[in-house]
Amino acid sequence: MKVINEGTVEKVLDYIKDFQKKEGRSPSYRQIMRDCSLKCLANAQKYVSVLQSRGAIEKDNLGKIFIPTNLSKGKTIAAPLVGKVACGVPILAEENIEITPQLPTSIFGAGETMLLRASGDSMLNIGINDGDLLVVKICNTAEDGDVVVALLNDSATVKTFRKKKDCIVLHPENPKYKDIETKEVVIQGIVKHVIHSL
Repeated sequence: MKVINEGTVEKVLDYIKDFQKKEGRSPSYRQIMRDCSLKCLANAQKYVSVLQSRGAIEKDNLGKIFIPTNLSKGKTIAAPLVGKVACGVPILAEENIEITPQLPTSIFGAGETMLLRASGDSMLNIGINDGDLLVVKICNTAEDGDVVVALLNDSATVKTFRKKKDCIVLHPENPKYKDIETKEVVIQGIVKHVIHSL
């Protein structure tokens, strides 16, 4: 999974919108890189591509960036925060809703979604840190390579999903942890975005 910094996604989108209001034209990739404190031009291009793929911005044949009119409608989805989930050893799944923030569909897409707070460091190598918020698409199936929220004996954990002939492997993205092999697992959802804690 390519981890995208959602704070940077929002920062780039806000910058483009503000720039267009003030200047009446689109910023260049170099301006986005400089003013959004991105390390290189490729990063600016990456985040513009992410916004384009989500429908938050559009580009014409000349590469000009503009905001689609439907963005101004401010569509959102409710995403309840339902507690912590382990990124080390499994912990007891918590179903108590703490808060239910509204997430912009222009950034996070539509569909049934929940938020979980990561606990532990077993997914560190793909950018999921202890305390991060995980934006999870609620579903009960997964493909090889998906980062899933899996339920094992009433305990939830985040791992990379892999299939073998005789079992399911829940793979940690940190070499100090071992694979979990199981024949029975319930998929709760797929991690689509990571919001890093400050």
